[in-house]
Amino acid sequence: MKMKWEIREHSNFGKSLFADNGTIEVGIPLEYGLRIGHFSLCGGENMFFEQPKDMVELATADGWRVRGGHRLWLAPEGKHDYYPDNDPISYEILEDGIRIDQKEDPWLHVKKSITITFGSDNGEDKHCLTVLHKIVNTGTEKFRMSVWPVTSVAPGGVEHIPLKRYDGGASHRHRFSTWFYTNLGDARAKYTQDEITLTYMPVEEKYKLGVGHPLGRAWYEKDGVTFSLNFPVEEDKEYPDGNVSYETYLCKHMVEMESLSPLTEVLPGESLEHREVWELRKSE
Repeated sequence: MKMKWEIREHSNFGKSLFADNGTIEVGIPLEYGLRIGHFSLCGGENMFFEQPKDMVELATADGWRVRGGHRLWLAPEGKHDYYPDNDPISYEILEDGIRIDQKEDPWLHVKKSITITFGSDNGEDKHCLTVLHKIVNTGTEKFRMSVWPVTSVAPGGVEHIPLKRYDGGASHRHRFSTWFYTNLGDARAKYTQDEITLTYMPVEEKYKLGVGHPLGRAWYEKDGVTFSLNFPVEEDKEYPDGNVSYETYLCKHMVEMESLSPLTEVLPGESLEHREVWELRKSE
């Protein structure tokens, strides 16, 4: 089935572009962003967190808001990530997808775009969405950065981060990064040889963990549906935040799933890309 699309009003997003292929549906706010606010099975509930319009938390004094869903940041994290992306975006309808563009970020002097395509890289799986993130350096200075897509999923589920197995030897197996508020004894977290499992709980304490390098896949199970996030991992490259290629963050409102690209020096006029493949299926 080919992609269908329409513009309609959404209670939280306002004017939005919705598209589906008969199996999965994606929703893109047009009055702010770059964001992907909705991802669901057709006729199903949104797997992404939606920030209510009257929520004063998850916002800055400058006017930036989490809003929920999927956003495109640059790592390492800094004030530049909190530029208030409250202006309308532009979009282009493609044969089997959509490209969305943000005007130049005045804090970073970059232009961001996201191209979403129904199907996976290696097939026509109707449960998959390929999401290509691109950042162009529009300034006059070079800088070193990592493409950092952040996906805020709705509360109430369980996240799984599979760990790669290594054969013997004296080398350490894994590398982890923690933040000042992270408690490794947190009741939401379970660590085994094969995976890290994080269970959402409506508690005040925040939790964040960086993992370098997992298997290039993490998934979130909620209400009988599984959202899988697939991303490339280049173990011979350097990554941000202590050399980790995946990060996750939990708070009382949501769970964030975050992949990263290797740190790269980007000259003026050059661009950097990072691809994710999303998959949405009923849980087995």
